Amino acid sequence: MAIELLRKSEILAENNDQGLAMTYNNLACYYRKLGHLRSALIYLEKALDIESRSAQTSAMADTHLNTCAVLSQLDRHDLALIHAHQAIMIV
Repeated sequence: MAIELLRKSEILAENNDQGLAMTYNNLACYYRKLGHLRSALIYLEKALDIESRSAQTSAMADTHLNTCAVLSQLDRHDLALIHAHQAIMIV
């Protein structure tokens, strides 16, 4: 049921960048929970792309922290550290 709601949110937010970035972040969390780390990373990259076009917010810090967690699980700790640092700089 969660994926159905997230897909509906994606459609409803197609003209709302902040809503779409939040939906992508939530989709990433969903896929991370399932262990689909590469799918999660794709959605986090989409969210960061959208968020980078606007002022840095706490939502962007959350996306960086989620990206850090996924990259760490993929044993890409060097890149994970960069995203952790980005989150700290935003906050």
